Amino acid sequence: MDENILDMHLLANNLSVHAKFWDRAEGKFRTGLFTFDTGASVTTVSKDILFNLGYDVETGNIEPITTASGLEYVREVFIDKIRFGGFEFENVLVYAHTFPEESLSTGVIGLNILSRFDINMLFSKRQIVLTEIPDCDMG
Repeated sequence: MDENILDMHLLANNLSVHAKFWDRAEGKFRTGLFTFDTGASVTTVSKDILFNLGYDVETGNIEPITTASGLEYVREVFIDKIRFGGFEFENVLVYAHTFPEESLSTGVIGLNILSRFDINMLFSKRQIVLTEIPDCDMG
């Protein structure tokens, strides 16, 4: 089994990790700080950031999501590649969402990625250990 250790960032009652996502405009990976969110079914990324990275944020299917602010509607976008720890996924469904200006994160890592791993949180070391689940179909 593959293991990977991520640095854990605790910011304003928010547990975050760094992830990389493909920048179509520049042809390389960009790093963002993502909230680790087991309550999110689908990984969600700032609509403005996705647009700046060359993704179409206006024509995907519209989906309802429930946030802390209530019911909101977002667009589906497929990101070419996402790297989470040492693991890379292609053609990943994310939701394009408008985050508040004061938000400290680029987006949230949701269960469509997190459910591929057994996860061990080592708060004493500020680390998250990922163990990939073999033959797991990314939901």
